[in-house]
Amino acid sequence: MKLGINTLLILVVALAFFNCDNNDDATSAAATDGFTINSTFHETVNAYVTIDQLDSNADGNPDHYNFMFTDGRITDSFGDVGLGYAYAYSVSTTSKLALIKVSVDDNPSLGSGLISTGNTYVGSSLSTGVPNYSADSLIAYDGVVSSSFGTENGIDYGHLPETSGVWYTVGTIGPTVIINAINIDSNVPSNSTIDVDYTFLASDGTSITGHYEGTLGIILD
Repeated sequence: MKLGINTLLILVVALAFFNCDNNDDATSAAATDGFTINSTFHETVNAYVTIDQLDSNADGNPDHYNFMFTDGRITDSFGDVGLGYAYAYSVSTTSKLALIKVSVDDNPSLGSGLISTGNTYVGSSLSTGVPNYSADSLIAYDGVVSSSFGTENGIDYGHLPETSGVWYTVGTIGPTVIINAINIDSNVPSNSTIDVDYTFLASDGTSITGHYEGTLGIILD
């Protein structure tokens, strides 16, 4: 995949004509898409990647990516609403979330190119001690999205508070993301797809593995 910051700016325009979560529950997932904790499988039917546009080190490539796997929908249309989170989650369908933050600081190859097929990336092991969407890699299930603060394309969205459900914070060893295949379609973003495996060692020693193969929602940060 050969894209640069200029191409990502084109994506901004393209995404304006599509549902901002750029995903499709009906066609995005197989029965093996999800994460496993202590032999229990938690299905996640949608996947997203958020792509940083800031390029603070001016190397022509994004500074970080967030890989997000969930059973609901995610959008950034509402900005920092309420508690200040950048992302909103569908109220009636979201209870599970795996978020792995991948930065150029942990993956020097991203300083000269974008995420691409056949590579393994190390996720951030930074932890604030509590789940923090802007800084931490994390995994959660049995979450309950708070009351809706907005509606997009007929779907109500709200925050996914850390006070509900079971949350795993990242341990001292960063998670890994293995890109088996990825296609980011800059002409028709809704056609973007990904095949990915990931591992996550939580701060309490719990080992979590995950897989997803299907459509990929693109969110530009």
